[in-house]
Amino acid sequence: MNRYLIISACCFFLSGRTLAQNKADTLVMGSIQEAISLAVKHNPSQAIYQQQILQAKYTYKSVKGGFYPSASASISGQDNLHLAVTPVPGELIGKPGTTYDLQFGKKYNYNTGINLGENIFNWQLLMQTEIAKNNVKLSELQQDAYVQSLKEQVARLYYTTLISKASLKTNVKDQLLADSLVILSKQRLHAGTTDEIAVNQAMINFNNVKQNRAQSQQLYDQGIENLKIILGTKAEDGVVFEEFIQLDSLSKQNNNWLGNDKNLSVYEQQEEVAILQSKSQRSVAYPTLSASAFLGAQQYRNDFGLSLSSNAWSANRYIGLNLNIPLFTGLTNSNKYKSAVVQQNIAALQYTNAKLQSSINDQLLLKNNENYLNMVKAAQRSYILYYNSLMLNRQKFTEGIITMDVYLKAFQDYLTAENNYLNNLSQLFSIRATILSRQ
Repeated sequence: MNRYLIISACCFFLSGRTLAQNKADTLVMGSIQEAISLAVKHNPSQAIYQQQILQAKYTYKSVKGGFYPSASASISGQDNLHLAVTPVPGELIGKPGTTYDLQFGKKYNYNTGINLGENIFNWQLLMQTEIAKNNVKLSELQQDAYVQSLKEQVARLYYTTLISKASLKTNVKDQLLADSLVILSKQRLHAGTTDEIAVNQAMINFNNVKQNRAQSQQLYDQGIENLKIILGTKAEDGVVFEEFIQLDSLSKQNNNWLGNDKNLSVYEQQEEVAILQSKSQRSVAYPTLSASAFLGAQQYRNDFGLSLSSNAWSANRYIGLNLNIPLFTGLTNSNKYKSAVVQQNIAALQYTNAKLQSSINDQLLLKNNENYLNMVKAAQRSYILYYNSLMLNRQKFTEGIITMDVYLKAFQDYLTAENNYLNNLSQLFSIRATILSRQ
């Protein structure tokens, strides 16, 4: 008996784990802020930007390392296949008036030691370090600009999906009305109290409702699947929206606060990098000063071989300063500097144009937000009035006060008002998605 209880408990535990795993594969979003937070955290492109920032930091460290002292160990051997001949006057060996061709040196010589070096003054290396440092900041600003764009994409998809979800719910009510009108028109046609035109109009309204439903379903599906891409989820995962928009009441508050455009910071930083690049190219003409040292030993032999005895090696050490002053390198460096200055001017113009366009676009964005808000409020009131009129016409038609044509026309006007309201609402939330991304 106990064995069966243990097996049952294990099965229950495993089934609970399966349900938990399945639930983990369903992403539940309760608000637009939650959706944006998930996208910023899990978007696949975010990992790419993080790697680019890391790469820029390593590049900066590698360039900065040029100011640190360098040390290397070396060992070399040389076989003098044929020693050079040096004419020597005979007076040196007591035979004036004669000349002897003598060979100096050993056939084999070896050198080993440690080479030390350090840049004391190198303006170009300093500029390259500043460029690498600013490239790190540029990569970070590019990521910030992408996050802003990411927020806008998520907000638009989120709002579009919510509106489509609400439209699908409203469409159920519209479908019932369209079905009843088709049935009534056909009944009246058989009774001889209406004509075939009324039946055709009822079928047209019925098809329009079905078309609206298909379009809403398409927008809903596209919003869900595109959100999966942005959120980095699997294709088989589910996305559930807990929030719901009521089409008959606009509950969203208007927020006109607009933050700075992150893209402008990218243009500004690109101009700064271009300025440093022109300075770096100009510094090619500046002198450079470096120090070097060698701590080692030499060994010379007439026979092939290498002795490790300390007596076989003679010390070889030196220190030195190297001052390099560029005098003339043709027009190459001059033209490179001019090209860098032109690139600096291009970056400055791009930044100026971006600021101007951003300022104009921001003004237009806020105006469009206000205008579409008024349009949505008016379209909302008309939508409600058309629905109320439709219900009144339905009652009048039932009581025989109006004809089928008037009732069908009221339903057609209601559908038009509904589509107009949904379109204006979509435009408004598209604008608010941009505003939200800047907050």
